[in-house]
Amino acid sequence: MRKNYKLYSLLLFCLVWISMAGCYYDNVEELYPGGSPCDISNVTYSLDIKPMIDTNCAISGCHVAGTGRVNLTTYTGLKNIVDDGRLVSRVIIQKDMPPSQPLSLCQMDKIQAWIDQGAPEN
Repeated sequence: MRKNYKLYSLLLFCLVWISMAGCYYDNVEELYPGGSPCDISNVTYSLDIKPMIDTNCAISGCHVAGTGRVNLTTYTGLKNIVDDGRLVSRVIIQKDMPPSQPLSLCQMDKIQAWIDQGAPEN
């Protein structure tokens, strides 16, 4: 009887230990002491937004002049869909643009930060 008690105690200890291993979490501030891994403090059209749009929307041939779709190769074309809410709706809320796969959370955060700044042509 004594041996069974030790065996059951050991099994119980192992189960508790294994279940506790799944409760581990990291504090973002400890992981990234310099701040968030996605820097949205100084988002600009020319350095952040245009390259992202070119790579994900224009280079594929979807949103360029002459396709019948919104031309996103120019600031004016992009600003028009920012102003009417389509950019936020399709890219951030519905996440169906680009159709290949949604943008990363960091990319969406950068777009939202730029829009929150008034979507300047900087």
